[in-house]
Amino acid sequence: MRRFLRFRGELGPIPFAAAAPALLLSQHLLVFVAYRASGWKLDFDASFWLLPLRRLAFLPELPAWAAALAFAFSLAVAWGLAVLSFRRASRAQLGFGLAAFTVVPAFQIAAVTLLVLMPAGWAAPMAVPEDEAETLEADGDAAFDSAHVLQGLLSGMALVVVAVLVSALTFGAYGWGLFVMTPLLVGITTAYLTNRRVALDPGKSMALVMAAGALGTLALLMLAFEGFMCIVLVAPLAAAAAAIGGGIGRAAALARNARDKPLMSLALVPAVFAMEAAVPPAVPIQVNQTIDISAPPPAVWRALISGDPIGSPPGLVGEAGLAFPIRGQLTGHGVGAERLGVFSTGTARERVTAWLPGRTLAFQVLSQPPAMEEMSPWRRVHAPHVSGYFETSETRFKLTPLRNGGTRLTLSASHVLRLDPVLYWEPIAHWAILQNISRVMEDVRSKAEASRHNTRP
Repeated sequence: MRRFLRFRGELGPIPFAAAAPALLLSQHLLVFVAYRASGWKLDFDASFWLLPLRRLAFLPELPAWAAALAFAFSLAVAWGLAVLSFRRASRAQLGFGLAAFTVVPAFQIAAVTLLVLMPAGWAAPMAVPEDEAETLEADGDAAFDSAHVLQGLLSGMALVVVAVLVSALTFGAYGWGLFVMTPLLVGITTAYLTNRRVALDPGKSMALVMAAGALGTLALLMLAFEGFMCIVLVAPLAAAAAAIGGGIGRAAALARNARDKPLMSLALVPAVFAMEAAVPPAVPIQVNQTIDISAPPPAVWRALISGDPIGSPPGLVGEAGLAFPIRGQLTGHGVGAERLGVFSTGTARERVTAWLPGRTLAFQVLSQPPAMEEMSPWRRVHAPHVSGYFETSETRFKLTPLRNGGTRLTLSASHVLRLDPVLYWEPIAHWAILQNISRVMEDVRSKAEASRHNTRP
């Protein structure tokens, strides 16, 4: 099993044609089974074939643990495809750049198809035998090549900065290309350059890959391209992708027949960013929460439209720099009235779309502040993702009288997430939404119940 997970070795066209498509289509099978089990209709359109796992995020009330498992499955598939593709490219002595594209869903089918159609190739005469490669690994510490290590670290760091400049600041694309393919290429570049003269120990090689990524993120902080919390949130995903890339890069260096071919995929990265900018995700997130309040509907209604600040602290959401509500203020009454939602990051303008005192209040968001405030040593961070990539469209409160004189308050909120991989970001967004909603609901309950006690004779 361990041998299967390693990048060393070669693979002919027939074994690759049998294994890689089956692994690729396992993602589509997972989505099909999930939709069939949930009873929802699945459209077999182009989006399904190119981005299968994104469809899972469209399932209503997808549990966070299910999204996390599906995303872990996608990483396992990416690792398997990368291993198979690199071995296939080693056999054909070409197509090494395609191995990097097998981890990006929209490009997986094309990359695997091209690798299947490549000629069988033959073993390269300059390839290092496996026993010699093991010897090189054993002697790596004794002949540590500091020049190539420094070259690898600086190249990986520069790639991180350039990718953010091109993807985020130029195309405005936050997706697989930036969060997965870029760290993958950082791993390939760093590991290949640091191992091409002297084979380092696998652990040391991986440590250098992670160091290159860390230096790149530090550069982003110093250049005010990103904030600290965004880097913390994406770190687990980036580390997993960089580990896959590190395995590819080190194996290419040990093979001695790849030369700079694994690095040729760098030239095609802007095309990935452009494609993602042209077809961004728009995943709806619908959240519903109910709470019982020991106060009649009129008291709950008064608390609901009150402009008093929310008394409880924001908790972990606030500490993470994510936007949290402070208070809501109505500038009128009835349908069409304006409501100002004051958040920690600014003020949202909202229009009342439903107004039935003691029964229903709904408002549509017209404009909203940034979704988070980045932690940075600089006063301003040039990170477009804080605005426009997570939006709230409508919020609705429903009040239902209970037989015991209390009120059941139900809150329904609709949101749209425009970040990929959606199965990675959706559970994080869902958690933050629930934290904010719970805080608002508890504040309404405490105000309504306090109002009821104060009005007793």
